[in-house]
Amino acid sequence: MIGALKKFLATPSGDLPRSARRWIGVGLLLYTLLGVAAMDRWQHRSGQSLGQLGFGYGVLIDAIRTTGEFRVAEGVHYPGVAFSAHRLPLIPYFLLGLGRVLGDDVGRVALAKCLAFNALLAFALLRVLRCARAPTWVALGLLGFVLTMPRWGLNVFEVGLEEAYNIPALALLFSLLWFGDGPARPGLRWALTVGLVLVLLLFLKSSMVYWCLAVPVLVWLRHRDLRVTGLLLVLVMAGLLGLAGFNRVHAGRFTISSSWEGWNLYKGNSGFSAALYPPYSLDLLDYEGKVSADRPLKDEWDHSAYFTARAKEYIMAHPGVFLELVVRKAWIFYGEVRASGLAQRGESRYGKPMYLAQIPWMVGFRVLLWAAILLALRTVWRGPWRSDAALVALTYLMFLVLYSGFHVVGFAYERHVMPVVMPTALYLLWRWSENARVAALKG
Repeated sequence: MIGALKKFLATPSGDLPRSARRWIGVGLLLYTLLGVAAMDRWQHRSGQSLGQLGFGYGVLIDAIRTTGEFRVAEGVHYPGVAFSAHRLPLIPYFLLGLGRVLGDDVGRVALAKCLAFNALLAFALLRVLRCARAPTWVALGLLGFVLTMPRWGLNVFEVGLEEAYNIPALALLFSLLWFGDGPARPGLRWALTVGLVLVLLLFLKSSMVYWCLAVPVLVWLRHRDLRVTGLLLVLVMAGLLGLAGFNRVHAGRFTISSSWEGWNLYKGNSGFSAALYPPYSLDLLDYEGKVSADRPLKDEWDHSAYFTARAKEYIMAHPGVFLELVVRKAWIFYGEVRASGLAQRGESRYGKPMYLAQIPWMVGFRVLLWAAILLALRTVWRGPWRSDAALVALTYLMFLVLYSGFHVVGFAYERHVMPVVMPTALYLLWRWSENARVAALKG
């Protein structure tokens, strides 16, 4: 028995029999069901209306159901201002669709949402296990570490939170980009799948725009295939045009920008930010009446422009404080292991069991993150530039820069870091697999 287990764990994951991968798939399904049940019990989801969801989604869903318009009424988020372009449409419409089928019950909707998006996650992980050349113990160890991380799990099993959707989507994207036929040129079906995942990301989180535009360029650098790159660009541009058109219809402006950009920039860069951040959520500034204009604001775009200007004025007048805040935000994103963005002033970072339980995983993740960053930098530096290893490393580094940049300028909390966890594990697993592949070719 022990000998068979050792043999199983030492076998490259790509050589596992289909039956083993099927059992792993069953395990992922049970993982989803258990996670949903735990969150349902913890948050008392059953019987809750979708209108009770936070982060602006609940009131938006209620507004759509009541008025038929993708618009939150004046005064809900800011006095005298209605908002339409503050949230991307995929999540509210997806939840509304589930609600129409399953009833206005967060518990049932959460189960359906998690089954759907964790199916993307399961597909990604099973693809990785099928293609990876790392020993099974390495692959299962890295992936198991991520799946058992408390904060990562809390985000994945959420409903009204962007990270609950883009974590599985990013896992699928990187499994497609890195695991498959190695440096061989991919086909159009692969490009169509990757392109659709990029469009999904565009409609999930506004900070994904630059990353989604970078992926076709990175794919071109790696594979030099005009058809594949062209299809990716067409799909991404179609997604951007669709998003801009949606905003034109509902918010009166042909743009892919969020009308909350100025609001968020100001909260992260104001005279009140340094005293509050990083232990506490900058949303407290809203509740405490510290995000207010000295003149009436005409609409959501005037609102965004006003607070963008206020933030820029503060940055220009206080460059030292701005740089200090940037360092704090970068530390939250790349170094901190304690909880951040707490909802109440005076709350301790060690005051809840969940905060304490997360720390060991965050320590482990920081080790993995910096191992991956240093390995990627070393690989790009040493080259050769056109090597597969260098271009995969460049893809990982570009993702970190383009994703974290918004948060380092605006604000970052622990939950914003969670979408980076799985790509980091997948990059390390890819490197291990690539080293094994190269060693096997050398004989």
